[in-house]
Amino acid sequence: MLKRLLRWNRTETGVPARCAECPLAACASGCRAAVLRMECDQAEAHRLRHMGLFEGSCVQVLDSRNGMLLEVKGSRLALGAALASSIKVLPLAS
Repeated sequence: MLKRLLRWNRTETGVPARCAECPLAACASGCRAAVLRMECDQAEAHRLRHMGLFEGSCVQVLDSRNGMLLEVKGSRLALGAALASSIKVLPLAS
């Protein structure tokens, strides 16, 4: 039964299916993603853009247990779960 459940979320090529667009909070540790848009309030988005997290930037999720720990342009950035949920990303192939 476990094999059937694991096979359920795979494409015909055997590669796990990815979402086309999802919240950053849904990404697991080790996932790389490109930021599509930020749906948080304007002041918060402005602050994040100054720290290197902007539309089109590539991020890697280092830890997703309590909020999100990201690597953005060589530096680490910690986000709360609510803020990470308001950022839409496109998961990239590893």
